[in-house]
Amino acid sequence: MPINRTPPTSPHPLTSVAGTDEPATTLLCFESTLHQCASAPNLSADSNITERKKRKFDGAVSNSSEKINRTMFAAFSNKQESYYEDLMSKMNSIIEQNVELKKSVEMMSEKYDEFLSRITTLEAEKREDRKLIQQLEDKIELLERSTRATGIEIRNVPKTEGETKDDLCGLVMNLGQSLNLDFTQTDLKDVHRFKTKGNSSPIHVNFTSVIAKEKVMNGIKTFNKNKDKSEKLNTTHLKIKHVKQPVYISECLTFKTQKLYYLARTQHKNYGYSFCWTSRGVVYLRKKTGDPQIRVNSEADFEKLRCSNSI
Repeated sequence: MPINRTPPTSPHPLTSVAGTDEPATTLLCFESTLHQCASAPNLSADSNITERKKRKFDGAVSNSSEKINRTMFAAFSNKQESYYEDLMSKMNSIIEQNVELKKSVEMMSEKYDEFLSRITTLEAEKREDRKLIQQLEDKIELLERSTRATGIEIRNVPKTEGETKDDLCGLVMNLGQSLNLDFTQTDLKDVHRFKTKGNSSPIHVNFTSVIAKEKVMNGIKTFNKNKDKSEKLNTTHLKIKHVKQPVYISECLTFKTQKLYYLARTQHKNYGYSFCWTSRGVVYLRKKTGDPQIRVNSEADFEKLRCSNSI
């Protein structure tokens, strides 16, 4: 029995687009194109596909490139070698400088040790010299103090016109009478007035003995004790007329002791001391009645007093 087969429906032919000049594409052309794209084994035959050809190797170009590379490498090597030689030269120079510097430092170190040893020796000698100088100053101070041990100073006594040594001796005798002291001119070794610009320069009296001087100093303390300020020793007691002013008498002190006495009088209250005086050329301090006296030998003692009071 025969088989009846219905052929496939043919596609409608493509018509041209209305209003254009493009021709209609037929199914036959479409199938032919599709068949050619899907089954053509030789793709190079297609005029629309270009073939990429390999570049053939050129031996001359390769040799030239290799030569250039070798030249560049040689130039680079020469440059590096020159740089290395220059670097080594500089390093050797630095090493030499370091060696010289090390020698200089070692020499300076030796000199420093030598100078340090000398300075240490000089400082030790300086300390010994200071001790010796202090000992000599103390001896000179003792000698000056011994030469002034018999002297007193009378201050604030007006100078009269044409004053002579006899007039000064008369003032001292009048002083002895006011103090009820029995001494004569034979007890006086010398009397003179210091030359100063003022009209009442101090009068220096030098006795023949320390005992006579001590009698005068003790007599003055007794005379001024328990008296009003106006009744204490003044010029009327020396029989000086037409003027009445206080008279001050003290020991003859050395320059060093005068400075210490001045500092003690101006600062003793700051350290809590109520009494300040001199005796036989030495400065003393005392806090209150009944307390032991403190001897001041140098300015360093004031610093010790300050430290002891701050504790």
